[in-house]
Amino acid sequence: MNNLIIKRSQLVRFQITGTPAVGNKYFATTVQNISRNNCILYGFEVFTATQLAKTPQNETVIPGSTDNQVVITWRDNNKIEYIYQMPIYTAIRSLNGGFIILQKPRIINLDDSYVQLTDTTNISTDEVVAVNLYYDIVGE
Repeated sequence: MNNLIIKRSQLVRFQITGTPAVGNKYFATTVQNISRNNCILYGFEVFTATQLAKTPQNETVIPGSTDNQVVITWRDNNKIEYIYQMPIYTAIRSLNGGFIILQKPRIINLDDSYVQLTDTTNISTDEVVAVNLYYDIVGE
């Protein structure tokens, strides 16, 4: 397991709205303090229901059996998809040796970042992909 100094941490959710469909983009739900180009992301990890059954907002997290059916894309403040369609399987600590995905710190646009499904089996409407961000705020 890697250790890092956590300046800030926030659980964000990507909600599967409507009938789940392969290829649809499901964007991050708005988080007031970090949604618009003021978040410097330096690491993240993903949770399925195996690690976190419900979010604090009482939303159901996608089942653990779907960890190979979702990819994540991060967009920066220049709208560049710098992490593109990364399988979430690699970001689930219990499946990757306990590691958090660390990256070169980069300003992201959380509102433009999204997940996509590669298969809809066992994924239901209104379930969420839960991602914990490790970040800092621009200018602090």
